[in-house]
Amino acid sequence: MTRINYQLVRDRAREIRESIQKVQQYAAVPDDEFFADERNLYSVEHLLLVAIEAAASLCNHILAKTASQAPVSYGECFEGLRLVHRLDDQLTARLVQMARFRNLLVHRYWDVDPGRVLTYARESQADFEVYLKAIGEIVGQPV
Repeated sequence: MTRINYQLVRDRAREIRESIQKVQQYAAVPDDEFFADERNLYSVEHLLLVAIEAAASLCNHILAKTASQAPVSYGECFEGLRLVHRLDDQLTARLVQMARFRNLLVHRYWDVDPGRVLTYARESQADFEVYLKAIGEIVGQPV
């Protein structure tokens, strides 16, 4: 494990936590207030993208350094962590869904339902912290 770049791991973990902390603030606003200002939606979409991209970056780095794998997609990367590092099956499934949600935001943004974004923001927050805890176990130190 000495090949792991621990600074990169800590930096991506910080990016995830900072983004999700801001998402929590937006997601705590009542629906009518949230949707009254389109900047709320755009901010949450951006913050979720940052968090998901950082989660995928962590995944890619760890698989590259510990398993010499270069996954083709984010979903494949999370599946690789499950196979190589025994990442929990349920968490893996949620991370794969996260990757799909990211793809929707990036590649099919015109199909994005604003209500779905807010729901996802409210329901996915804990998954990021569970993921970071698992990453800490994989790299052998808290992140």
